[in-house]
Amino acid sequence: MESYLAVSLMLIALGVVLLVGEFFFPITGGLMVVGGIVLFVVAVAVIYANGSTTEAVVATIGLCVGLPAVFAGLFKTWQQFSLKSGLDADAAGGTLTAAMPELAELDRLKGRYGRTLTPMRPSGSVEIDGRRVDALSEGMMIDPGVWVRCVDVKGSRVTVRQVDAPADLGNINLDDMK
Repeated sequence: MESYLAVSLMLIALGVVLLVGEFFFPITGGLMVVGGIVLFVVAVAVIYANGSTTEAVVATIGLCVGLPAVFAGLFKTWQQFSLKSGLDADAAGGTLTAAMPELAELDRLKGRYGRTLTPMRPSGSVEIDGRRVDALSEGMMIDPGVWVRCVDVKGSRVTVRQVDAPADLGNINLDDMK
């Protein structure tokens, strides 16, 4: 291998190290990214100055296409092994709610009626089945004392929608609603 190609490859490798370093040390404010890009430009310039135009074009295309593809693949792999994506997958499959009884209990609130205890702007407290629950409205502000229905539960986030008073009040104890 010719010496200018070896120097260019080392500059490219150092640029990649700086890009990865920015991921682990974001406190630099992007300086490592700028340094990595400068090293890529210098590497291509070294190839262009000492080699052929074809080699410089291949290096440029390799950096502009190959590098983003590699980082996209690494990011996808990181997402698959991260804790957050594992929790989301468990929540969808139900194994998380089985492991955490509080979440399973919240899941039973779906479809149930209750009343707002505090103003929902859009978050606040509601009482459903005699239980005080922190909830979110569907983006609307709701006054206290208004009937709501639980429309969705994802993890510990309970979403409610304002409704008219339910027709069947047989299973609701109005004394507990005060």
